Amino acid sequence: MTAPFESIAIAGAWGYIGRKLLDAALRRGLTVQVYDPGPAPADLDLGAVTRLTDETAFYQLPVDAFHLALHPEARQAGQTLLLQRARSEPIWILNEKPMFAPDDPGDGPALIEAVDRSQAVMLYDFPELFDPLTRRVVQYLAGLGRVEIESIHVERSKDREDPAIPRNYKRMVSIQYQESVHCLAWVLYLLGTVRQSIEGVLSDGVSVSATAVPYAPPNPESYDGVVDGRCDFQLALGSVAVEGSTNFKQGAPWTKRRVVRGRGNGRPFVIEANYLEGKKQLRINGVDQGWAAAASSYEAILSTWAEWRATVPPATVLRGVYPNPRLAWLAFQLSGALWRSSHEHRRIDLVWRADRQRFETHDPTRAGLGGPTASHPAASGLNS
Repeated sequence: MTAPFESIAIAGAWGYIGRKLLDAALRRGLTVQVYDPGPAPADLDLGAVTRLTDETAFYQLPVDAFHLALHPEARQAGQTLLLQRARSEPIWILNEKPMFAPDDPGDGPALIEAVDRSQAVMLYDFPELFDPLTRRVVQYLAGLGRVEIESIHVERSKDREDPAIPRNYKRMVSIQYQESVHCLAWVLYLLGTVRQSIEGVLSDGVSVSATAVPYAPPNPESYDGVVDGRCDFQLALGSVAVEGSTNFKQGAPWTKRRVVRGRGNGRPFVIEANYLEGKKQLRINGVDQGWAAAASSYEAILSTWAEWRATVPPATVLRGVYPNPRLAWLAFQLSGALWRSSHEHRRIDLVWRADRQRFETHDPTRAGLGGPTASHPAASGLNS
């Protein structure tokens, strides 16, 4: 085990998420070094950070942690350099999602194996999994004894079409990989924690049904083709019914809502949570838990990351119920299943093959679920 980190290096520091983590790190008093070839933000005090212009030198920095706040296509070089370095020394890495570009899904099991062979501890930036609100939910469920979760509602939406919002000019991928993946990761994490195994959640079968609506960006010239801007879905994980909605369309409500219903030792419970920044809320069986003044989600990422680094063995972080590459690969494959279901207008039934770390379909008439093309994103490693 290691001490909590005091320094961080952020690649893609001027981007939306990179800047959020940069500001949170400065507020926490961390030493911050950055790599981003683009123009620095006008409102940033460059004297508060150290900026490197050499990418190779950046990935050799003697810092406590790296954050790869980059799109998948720009992330590969740094990820490769860090994993090579991690063959001889421990390195903690926070990666952005999606795990791979939707139109080039890569090989998740190969990446998982590469991380396992190294001394890297790689996590993915699903903010809600780092949030103390999630820890409180898990603690409540742990205190119930025998828990049976019956249904989960997940909703994550905001207006990404309004041309008056500067954030909306940032390029996005289809919402299944941009936003639905957060919901899927949260569901896997919650059920995996309750059952003490994420793979155990998949043992009773998985089915996906979804519909999608195209996104109308304020800057269509930045896109090579159409991406989805709304996805509504039903996901069955054994006996657990999951209903979800992710919506970036104009006028969409600003919310990150979760509702969990079930029974603890035979008695019904309901958990209602909202992770929306500045408006967080947690109600358990109708009782408000006083979460309105919760800290920034980005500061929570850093504090929880530091806690895990200090108190949890690296092997446990990489193989247990944490936002590690195994969980990210599962969520990414399920995102692909949402995309395929919505574009093929059919339910997709899946079987988890633990030996291959992949989902397979029940449909014997299909040799596969499509190749990675610009107009037809792959199903993220799904095979039949």
